[in-house]
Amino acid sequence: HREFVIMVGGLLLIGVLGIMVDIWLAILIAEKGFFQFEIVVALHLGYSVALLAIDGPIFTIHFGLISRNEMAQEWKKKEHYVANNTSIGDNVPVEDLEDDEYNELFDQDAFVYDRARNPFDNGCFTNCLNFWCQPRWTSDAKGEF
Repeated sequence: HREFVIMVGGLLLIGVLGIMVDIWLAILIAEKGFFQFEIVVALHLGYSVALLAIDGPIFTIHFGLISRNEMAQEWKKKEHYVANNTSIGDNVPVEDLEDDEYNELFDQDAFVYDRARNPFDNGCFTNCLNFWCQPRWTSDAKGEF
């Protein structure tokens, strides 16, 4: 949902700006000699770093999903991914691999997204444009469930 992506992007922005402001404040406080306030700035800096550590991967995953026009369930099941250098050849759909080989290649991060396997992938630019600009409901919809 667009709203979720906006929220995750906003949290990412809050984390980045928080770190920038905290570093700036820490320098100013140190120059003025108000060392008793450094602990507050350090705690907020820790919060901002933790926020980025949690939110950054979520944002990255969803940006990838949008850019590939891929559903989270498809990504989780690796429906549009292939593996190379397997025991049965190259460009093998991931779901055709035996469990042991799948786990070994998964640990090596060896799965490759195959755009040809996703009929809804129209390229990154078009996918992003459709996600942000294409209406999700008719103009007479009232938002009722």
